[in-house]
Amino acid sequence: MSVPARELPVVIIDGTGGWARWWADLRDYRGALQSLAWRNLRSRYKQSLLGVLWALLQPAVQVGVFTLLFGVLAHIPSDGVPYALFALAGLLPWNFFSKVVSEGAQSLVVNQNIITKLFFPRVYLVIAAGASAAVDGAVTLALLLGAMAWYGLWPGPHAWLVLPALLGVVLLSFGMAALLAALNARWRDVQHTLPFLLQVGMLATPVIYRASFVPGKWRWLLGLNPLTGLIEVFRSAILGLPLPDQRLVMLSLFFSAMATLGGVWLFRRTESIIVDVV
Repeated sequence: MSVPARELPVVIIDGTGGWARWWADLRDYRGALQSLAWRNLRSRYKQSLLGVLWALLQPAVQVGVFTLLFGVLAHIPSDGVPYALFALAGLLPWNFFSKVVSEGAQSLVVNQNIITKLFFPRVYLVIAAGASAAVDGAVTLALLLGAMAWYGLWPGPHAWLVLPALLGVVLLSFGMAALLAALNARWRDVQHTLPFLLQVGMLATPVIYRASFVPGKWRWLLGLNPLTGLIEVFRSAILGLPLPDQRLVMLSLFFSAMATLGGVWLFRRTESIIVDVV
C-alpha cells in the first residue's frame, strides 16, 4: 500500500558546518548520549562480583598507601587535618580527571565501528566515556564526607567554592579528553604515551601535597598546571583550609580555560574528517 506524499517524513540534509549546526545536533541527538553513557556503565561493571564497590575500593586503597608513605614516613604537612582526608580530597578531582582523559582520549578509536555506521555528534563518545568516572567521583565524595564526619571535621565558610571548583575540573577534563581524542584519531602515539604522562602529571599536581610545600621560586611552575588551582580550591573549601594564593589560582584558571576551549575547538575542526582517519 502506498503512503500519501503528505505523510512521508521530511529529511533535511544540512551541509553547513557552523557552530550553530553543531549545537543543534547536540540538542537533537541527546538521546544518543544517554545510550552511550549507559552502555559505558554496563560494560564497566559487567560480570564483576563487586560491581560499583570497585569505585569505593580504589580510592580507599590509594589513601591507605599514600597516608603510610607520605603522611607517616615522609611527614608531608597536611595543614593540621588528618592526612587521609587531605589525600582523599586531592584524589577525588584527580582521579576523575585522569579517568575521563584516559578513556575519552581512546573513545573514537575504540568506537570506530560505530562512527563509520551511524551519525551523531562524535563528541558524545568522549562525554559518555566519563560516565563511569562520574559514578566513581560520586562514590569517592560520599567516602570523603563520611570520613570527615568520622573525624568530626566540617567544611569551612568557603564551602560554596566546592561546586565551581568541581565544575572547573569537569570542563577541563572533557576539554582535554576531546583534544587528545582528536589527536589520537590521527596519531596512535597518544594512547601509548598518555598513561606515562598521567603518572608524571599526578606528581606535578598538588594531590598528595599543597602548593605551599613547593619552594617559592618553583611554585609558579605549578600555576602552569591547569589542575593546580582547581584542586587547591576544592580541598581548601571542603576541608576548611586557608585558600591558596590568588595569583597561583588565577594563572591556573587561565591555562585551564585555554586548554578547555582549545580542546573543543580542535575536536570540532577534526570531527568532519574523523571517519576518514580513525
